[in-house]
Amino acid sequence: MKVVALKLTAFYKVKITMQVNLSHIIVFNFKSFKGEVIIGPIKPFTAIIGANGSGKSNIMDAISFVMGESAKSLRVKKFNELIYGAYGEIPMAHRAYVTAVFTLEDNSIKSFTRSIYHTSCEYKINDQVVVVQLYLSELRKLNLNVKAKNFLIFQGAIDSTILKTPKEYTNLFEEISNSIELKEEYER
Repeated sequence: MKVVALKLTAFYKVKITMQVNLSHIIVFNFKSFKGEVIIGPIKPFTAIIGANGSGKSNIMDAISFVMGESAKSLRVKKFNELIYGAYGEIPMAHRAYVTAVFTLEDNSIKSFTRSIYHTSCEYKINDQVVVVQLYLSELRKLNLNVKAKNFLIFQGAIDSTILKTPKEYTNLFEEISNSIELKEEYER
């Protein structure tokens, strides 16, 4: 996955921030993945294909989870339902995690890990425990905002994207480029 973050700094100036590539993800006891599984390398454009029930959605859920999505967005009531073997109330394991490893423009590596221990979550950046606000802030600095839907396209979302009106496309572009933050300024 390749993300180039654009930040409009003035009406005529565009500041290009950092290019970020998702190198691979590591899942541990997450949904249908038992033990540690490394998924990757992930290329700038990656499509996940497979038969029904093969785990495509679980990979998307893993990426969404590590990017900070809520339990409800991941189709569960409580986070411990994401732990491998969580059939009913008691999962087979007591912890799970997903790590997203990114290669930055300067070839440095930055990793984000979100873990589930029983019913609580822990957040790490480069293996250092951080508070959730810092975790999400660091993701946004890399223009990785799961809410903007600017790098993950879920099953069924292609149809809705194709059917957008010109105004909806404009809103989508503003959200992806973060120019929506300056909308009032450039509408004056």
